[in-house]
Amino acid sequence: MKILVVVYSRTGNTLSVARRIAEYLEANLEVIDDKTNRKGVLGFLRSGYEALMKRIPAIAEPKQDPGNYDLVIIGTPIWAGRMSSPIRAYLTRFKGRFKQVALFATSGTGGHVKAFEEMAEISGAKLVATMELTMEQLKRGGYWDSIKSFIEKVSS
Repeated sequence: MKILVVVYSRTGNTLSVARRIAEYLEANLEVIDDKTNRKGVLGFLRSGYEALMKRIPAIAEPKQDPGNYDLVIIGTPIWAGRMSSPIRAYLTRFKGRFKQVALFATSGTGGHVKAFEEMAEISGAKLVATMELTMEQLKRGGYWDSIKSFIEKVSS
C-alpha cells in the first residue's frame, strides 16, 4: 500500500508524531508550508480565530499529489476545538482526490471527535482510523502504544 503522511505543526509536537508514523510505515512525509506568521502570542490568537471562523489561509503548493496514494494520513493540532486552518486549506485544495484517509491530532485536552468528522467530510474519502494525543501524553512520552494501535488500524 502506498501511504502519504501529511502534517501541519505550529510548534513541532504534531510533526514529531507524524515523523514516527511515516518512519514506521515507510511512508512519504509532506509537511504543509503555511504562509501565515503564527509566532508568539499574536500568532497563537490568530490561529485560534482562523480555526473558529473556518478560514482558509495561503499554503505553499504541496509537493505530493494525494491522489497518487492508497492512503493519506493527515495530522493536525487542534485549535479552539477545530482542525488547524492550514489543514483545512490542504483538505479543501485536494477535496475528492483522496482514496482513504486516517486522521490524527494533538490537543490540550482530547475529545475532539467533531474535528475528525469535519476533516473526513471535507476530504470526501473513506475514513480508516483516528487518533488523538493530548499534550500530557506527549510530555510523558507514553504515546507509543496509541501510535502502534493507530498503525495497526491503518495497516489492516
